[in-house]
Amino acid sequence: MGNGVNNTNQNNNSLSKKLFFLDNIAKFCDKCGTPYTPDNIRIIRENGLATIIHFSCSKCKTMHIANFIIPLGLASRVPLNTDLTQDEIAKFASMKKISSDEVLNLYESIKADNTSSAK
Repeated sequence: MGNGVNNTNQNNNSLSKKLFFLDNIAKFCDKCGTPYTPDNIRIIRENGLATIIHFSCSKCKTMHIANFIIPLGLASRVPLNTDLTQDEIAKFASMKKISSDEVLNLYESIKADNTSSAK
């Protein structure tokens, strides 16, 4: 019985968070004006300082990402238009950082492949 109560508390907590984000970040789709519902929101990642939220419009299928930051009790948001799905965002958000050396190695590899295929 404890698990059922715990799951109910988590669901209520998640719903209250989603309602908070609806009230404070975005009530309507920026593109078509359709009101968001809690079903249109997914909390991708959260910690004590910030939460990444994904909004999906049920009408026009536009997707937005908001990063809700709470430093010193203040909140701000930065919405980004995206074509990434909620699952893709969750996947990439949990990956480790990429070093500048890894980026340069990839660039050099692509450059070498393009040079060899151009011959």
